[in-house]
Amino acid sequence: MAEVDSWSDIEIPEPFVRFFRDEYPAVVSLVYGLSGSRAAAEDVAQEAFLQTHRDWARVESMDSPEGWVRRVAINLATSRWRRLRAEASALARLSPPVSLVPPDDRLSAFWEEVRRLPTRQAQAVTLHYLEDMPVDEIAAVLKIADGTVKALLSQGRKRLRRQLIAKGLVDDEF
Repeated sequence: MAEVDSWSDIEIPEPFVRFFRDEYPAVVSLVYGLSGSRAAAEDVAQEAFLQTHRDWARVESMDSPEGWVRRVAINLATSRWRRLRAEASALARLSPPVSLVPPDDRLSAFWEEVRRLPTRQAQAVTLHYLEDMPVDEIAAVLKIADGTVKALLSQGRKRLRRQLIAKGLVDDEF
């Protein structure tokens, strides 16, 4: 591989640049909705777009490059969370527990409850409500049937309702 003298020596196709500019904020938002961490969301989104750039010749000809980059971001985020859970488990065995108080913000509390949903429910709910994706697009991103998406959304809404009522964040009429 030839050595690059400067970043200006790297040629980036204009269609990828437009794709990145259009989709990056939405991918960061998606991962943020799933993780609750802006820094992690930006890291994961950057890695997803790096993979997209590496495979751009193949990705740009897909029916839904947008869905592909979101699927990559979801997979990267899931791998990251698994690794972090394993690290946290090891750290917990070695150090005393630390209690952090989250900010008193209803929106943050809502997304915290979304993150407590089973993984697929959280992914479907986040894509639907944060990305405003219809069922068929969510199905394409997650590579599952439309009916499965509908079931995940229904189950996620019911579970969220119970969680939010139990925490006193909404009343029974919600």
